[in-house]
Amino acid sequence: MNTQESLKERIIQYINYIDIKPATKESYQRILFEYVSYIDNLPNLPTRHDVMKYRDRIKNRLKAASVQKHIVVIRNFYRWFYIEGYGPNIAEGIKGMKIESNFKREALSVVDSKKLLHRAEIYARKDVIGLRNYALISLLLTTGMRTIEVERSDTEDIDFIEDSQVLFVMGKGHDDKDTYVKLSPQVYAIIEEYLIKRSDEFKPLFINHGHTNYGERMQTRSIRAVVKEYLRQIGIDSPKYSAHSLRHTTATLSLLEGAGIESTQQLLRHKDPATTQIYIHKMNRRKENYEGKISDTLFGKTTRK
Repeated sequence: MNTQESLKERIIQYINYIDIKPATKESYQRILFEYVSYIDNLPNLPTRHDVMKYRDRIKNRLKAASVQKHIVVIRNFYRWFYIEGYGPNIAEGIKGMKIESNFKREALSVVDSKKLLHRAEIYARKDVIGLRNYALISLLLTTGMRTIEVERSDTEDIDFIEDSQVLFVMGKGHDDKDTYVKLSPQVYAIIEEYLIKRSDEFKPLFINHGHTNYGERMQTRSIRAVVKEYLRQIGIDSPKYSAHSLRHTTATLSLLEGAGIESTQQLLRHKDPATTQIYIHKMNRRKENYEGKISDTLFGKTTRK
């Protein structure tokens, strides 16, 4: 039995062993089979150096997040491979790629948030595209939804629970729309006005209105472009601000309004409270001025503007 056949058998055994969702199993198996196809061309059994060479190879065609995922899957497989006694763990400690943190994105101030909404409201009076963008920005700012969650949203996902209008969403790492965000009366009214103005039966909540792609689902790329353009129009044109900044803004405003970390975690649908804690650290860092206090100690107090 050659290396490829032997490893493929172990991979299938590993995939059957791990307790994860079927869709994730398929993804892991595809990643591992792709890796096996690479090492099958090697003259000898794969080594740690070969795994690193494979990582460097896929860097040329995959984004950092995808490279990281591939390496994590390969590392986990070889850890199991070693524990089960099939061979050495040649992938132990191999690093993937550094992923740029979304926390480098800045949150908008309350003043800028209001400016953004006001600008969107002005365009909403002109045509259906402006109204769509107003609904889109209002939704992002008040719910903290990710752009991919907005892209996946359908008109039928709007529902009524107890005293609230809600929008069911397919959250990060989910296969179903099993969680929801609440729509304030103001935001629901804007979305409803947009849907009435559309007067169609298209499934997506937000659609393209161009001549060539009319009715097609609005993609994350387009959503980000809309937000970026509106930010530019209120004088914010920096890589630090993007559509994801609106999610950070939601978190910051929630905390400023007195919501606790658990409530904000639920709002943003974070699995790990440590992720939510980052927002608190950033807020506190802005308030604190230890550098100024140190300077006062060394140079004497001065009047700061």
